[in-house]
Amino acid sequence: MNFHQTLSKLTTSTAFNTWHTEHKHHFLAHAFLLLDDANKDTWQFGFYNPETKKMTTWLVSKTLTHTQEQEILETGAPIQKLDPALVTIEPEKAIALAEDIRKKEHAKEIPIKHFFIIQMIDGAATYNITYFCQSFNTLNIKIHAKDGSIISSTIQKLMDFG
Repeated sequence: MNFHQTLSKLTTSTAFNTWHTEHKHHFLAHAFLLLDDANKDTWQFGFYNPETKKMTTWLVSKTLTHTQEQEILETGAPIQKLDPALVTIEPEKAIALAEDIRKKEHAKEIPIKHFFIIQMIDGAATYNITYFCQSFNTLNIKIHAKDGSIISSTIQKLMDFG
């Protein structure tokens, strides 16, 4: 599950370099991993084009594939370039930190699924870890990707997302 090795596998591949030569305006915006058995070995790296405001996602597992440019849900905050050098905490460590917070502060919340996205938030590389729970709540824990400090821990009813 190593972030840097997987990203290197992508960025050193002929397929990616051919694509990136033709898509120079795209920049790395996020890395996503769904942590269920079916998907835990497939990283998704999003490359954002600020000119078209669309995202191309590269899926990296045993093979490399990518989506076509897709519209994204705009939240109002500008999409920032993810600097991989700012990610020094490995995913396993970030997940362990999130699990500690979940068990200490939200022990009644039983996760059904969880995932994380590494992205820049307010200029900091951040693990944005989300748990979908049996209670129909979502627990979101943000962890600084450089030093492992906890940025925030919030819980919200899933129905409030509508």
